Amino acid sequence: MLVLCRRVIAGLLTETLEKRRHMEARCVYDFKKAVSEAASCRPHIALVEIPEKNGYPAAETLEVCGEIKKASPGCRIVLMCPEQDKESVYICTEAKKKNEIEGFLFYDTTVDYLVATLESLLPD
Repeated sequence: MLVLCRRVIAGLLTETLEKRRHMEARCVYDFKKAVSEAASCRPHIALVEIPEKNGYPAAETLEVCGEIKKASPGCRIVLMCPEQDKESVYICTEAKKKNEIEGFLFYDTTVDYLVATLESLLPD
């Protein structure tokens, strides 16, 4: 499940993921709907964006991630984080240390690395 604000990026990621074996992507563009979507589709992985501006702050995004995990037990969370936002980076780092998320990526990561990261979290 992709919880992203930018539709063009979500579309491109969906196309890329759908070309991979054993991968299917479902996009959610509204953080408020992400929890109910997770409850209905029961994703293995949720890639959740921390918006750079005018969106959910990192702390609130992390709360949504916790609700996604409750709605879909076993769902693994990966955050996309703006690398220049020190508060977001700190929150991601601490969440990873506390095992609240499985990992995080910066916006400037390559698509190949992002997909490989997601594939590594798929169940056998």
